[in-house]
Amino acid sequence: MTLSPGPPPWPIPPSWTVTTPSAATGPPPPAEPVTPPSGPPHRTVALLAPDDAGVRDVLGAVPGVRVDARSIPAPAPGFAGVRDLADAAARALSEGADGVVIVAGTEAPDETAWALDLLHPGDAPLVLAANPDHTTDVADAISVAAAAPYRAGCLLVTRGEIHAARHVRRIGTDALVLASPGAGPMGHVTAGVVRLAWRPPERLTLRGGTDGTAGGTAGGTAGGTNGGTHGGPGGGSPRVGLHTVTLGDDGELLGALAERCDGLIVTATATGGVPPEAAGALAGASARIPVVLVSPIAHSSLPVTRLDPLKARVLMHLLLAAGRDRDAVIAAFAAAERPGPAQL
Repeated sequence: MTLSPGPPPWPIPPSWTVTTPSAATGPPPPAEPVTPPSGPPHRTVALLAPDDAGVRDVLGAVPGVRVDARSIPAPAPGFAGVRDLADAAARALSEGADGVVIVAGTEAPDETAWALDLLHPGDAPLVLAANPDHTTDVADAISVAAAAPYRAGCLLVTRGEIHAARHVRRIGTDALVLASPGAGPMGHVTAGVVRLAWRPPERLTLRGGTDGTAGGTAGGTAGGTNGGTHGGPGGGSPRVGLHTVTLGDDGELLGALAERCDGLIVTATATGGVPPEAAGALAGASARIPVVLVSPIAHSSLPVTRLDPLKARVLMHLLLAAGRDRDAVIAAFAAAERPGPAQL
């Protein structure tokens, strides 16, 4: 997917400024603080946070924004917690919020942001504060939610940086060190001023949004086969394996993993290939379950994706949980690789 830097086609609010394309490679120049507008607040941002999040100090920190603080339970582990957050955001938007900020510590903020992006079919922005313990991150997230253009999807704010859910990932061992390799931050927040370095990427969303009932049937009875035995409606949470092909990989561990999975994401070698010893295991697995190769180049017998491995796994999990069979999952990944927005 090609990202086009430069002025976006939407109307830009006064507090949302756009840098020139050359500025996208580095931090923006210092910005003056936003002058608080006169009159009543003109945008409403729903702030979803557990009772113990300690966000009271930021409720009036962003001029011109009405913050509707809503208490939510601490997220459950795994995808169940992500769906709870998506449902809470959908309720807030249906009740009149212009944008939503989620302040909840998650075990994987980059994966959570991507899952929320896929599950959120609407136009209003969702913003995840990566570090809910830092009031600056929360205030910055409110500024972004109030100023972000529609169709921006889910954005993640951390340490003054704005990251698109499609690109952000955790780097190193610190869960709160986040970056967008190959793309860079989508923008920055300085003293309440939101500065955009490049336009949001075209969005991928799941048909059916948060209801998890979109398309296909579990067990592969509609247009394809799926030999997995764990996932899909009525069958519990799907198991999606993640395997990285490494030096000396003989395919034995890969084959054993595939036997326990409903779907499989495999990261290719640095050259985009798969050793012959592992190719046989992949061929056998792909006849039974959806197998997608993370690779920058096409493969002769397997579908490929340029999503990073963790995001590819999240997408496959949500597709299988919605009841998609093997062929439907492969078709969705193919659609995700084509330019432009897509509803999968």
